[in-house]
Amino acid sequence: MARPGITREQVTQAADSLVAEGQNPSIEAIRKRLGTGSPNTVHKHLTEWRAARPQTPAAAPELPASLAASIAAEIERATAAARAEIEGRLVEAQAEAAALADVGEGLEADRETLTDQVADLTRERDTLAGKAAQQAADLDAQAQRIEREQSAAESARVELATARLRIEGDAERRAEQTQEIQRLRAALEAESKARVAGEQSAAVLAAQLEALRTQVADHREARDRIEAERNQARDQASRAEGEAREQTRRLQEQAAIVEGLRGQVEELCEARGRIEAERDQAREQAHQAQGEAREQAAEIQRLRTTLEPTAPTAGPIGTQAPAPTPALLLAPAAAPIGTKADSAPVKKAPRRRTPPPPPA
Repeated sequence: MARPGITREQVTQAADSLVAEGQNPSIEAIRKRLGTGSPNTVHKHLTEWRAARPQTPAAAPELPASLAASIAAEIERATAAARAEIEGRLVEAQAEAAALADVGEGLEADRETLTDQVADLTRERDTLAGKAAQQAADLDAQAQRIEREQSAAESARVELATARLRIEGDAERRAEQTQEIQRLRAALEAESKARVAGEQSAAVLAAQLEALRTQVADHREARDRIEAERNQARDQASRAEGEAREQTRRLQEQAAIVEGLRGQVEELCEARGRIEAERDQAREQAHQAQGEAREQAAEIQRLRTTLEPTAPTAGPIGTQAPAPTPALLLAPAAAPIGTKADSAPVKKAPRRRTPPPPPA
């Protein structure tokens, strides 16, 4: 929000009070008295106050009549010529000062507008940082699910060892059970490959998260740098605020202030462009991380489907079937003599393509 400007009446009252106190009504003195105000605005109102103020002529010394008449005539002639030249220069200088004051006010308005835009970009950056933190929490949850799946695979290996002890006493079904064990090994190997692929995906997602954190840190550094540049601009403007006694010096100081403000506006524009580019990159990487997180969740669901248990097949009459075990760990029971036992094929988990690394 733009700050309210000072009025001509405020500048006039401050200048009158300074003159009444015996002080010089300069731009800096009036700004200190009012506690606010742009140097350009104070200069414009102070120039109008000085132009409207009556000039008190100084008392002339007593001279002889003839000498006074000669001196008066010469002074009148020289004064008329000098007055005409000085008035012309004064009009030009006042016009240039008014133009510089208008330009300075416009640049100050642009600077305040850019400052508001920088604040909006900072808030948007903080929002993106919150989203990145949520994605980090999701990645941690997925890592925990992967650990649980690894524990389940380890339990499956223990049950597989138990199944080997049980099938040693059954000579008739040893060949079929050996084949089933080989299938189970292939399934476990496929599961191990899928687990490795999941770990690689988790590593890629962790690297992308670290990149997002680095971008958030860069945003913070850009905000601090913009804040430092703005404070430096304020210091330069305050140091440049002084009114010199000669009109030429005032014009040079005003021109220097205007040039400095232009450079600051250009720097703020460049900083805004950089922040917008980094914000777009952070959004793109956040979308990519969400897509890969969904693919990881689908991969975990496929692993769970592969490890679901099935019921054992009944044995021949008069024999006792082994205890139920998961379909991926034990072979089915032997069928009656003369029949062929059905063996359900084991589904292998599809191999997941490892996503490419994030762009540098």
